[in-house]
Amino acid sequence: MTAFRDQKPQFAEAGAQVLGISMDTLETQTKFAESLNTGFPLLADPDGAVATAYGVKGEGYANRVTFVIGKDGKVTAVFEGRDALDPAGALAACSRK
Repeated sequence: MTAFRDQKPQFAEAGAQVLGISMDTLETQTKFAESLNTGFPLLADPDGAVATAYGVKGEGYANRVTFVIGKDGKVTAVFEGRDALDPAGALAACSRK
């Protein structure tokens, strides 16, 4: 999350909005966002509905995946594993728009 936080100006320049989401509770997400000073919203999906819809739900957790979603609402790029933690690929995908 801190890598995305640190690249927030570049995402804004590309016309992109950064959001984080996990299966944690809203209270946990709020504390986490405050502790990292993310500067972007962290959404709570405690029942896993969003994780299920995007096919990333594991056993009690969501896999780390970064999705780039276009203005039309369609997924334009997906980054998994270590690539999900590094904002470079997502930023490049946003900049191509």
